[in-house]
Amino acid sequence: MLNSDQIRTRIEQLLQQTPFSGLSQDLKLALQGQLNSLLSSADIVSREEFEVQAEALRRTQARLLELEDKVAQLEAQQS
Repeated sequence: MLNSDQIRTRIEQLLQQTPFSGLSQDLKLALQGQLNSLLSSADIVSREEFEVQAEALRRTQARLLELEDKVAQLEAQQS
């Protein structure tokens, strides 16, 4: 996964290869500032962290289903 510096570098490279390369330096700086702001505020996680959290969620959901079944059984016994 790319870190934020690598993403910024890649965006700068792409900007140089597009019609944006002809923009004035002030406009380029403004655009880069907006992109940096957007990247800084984005909630980006690594694939590894995502997989760890997804697995934790799967385990939690499985445990919740087990507990719901037990509660249903207990409620049935009391009826």
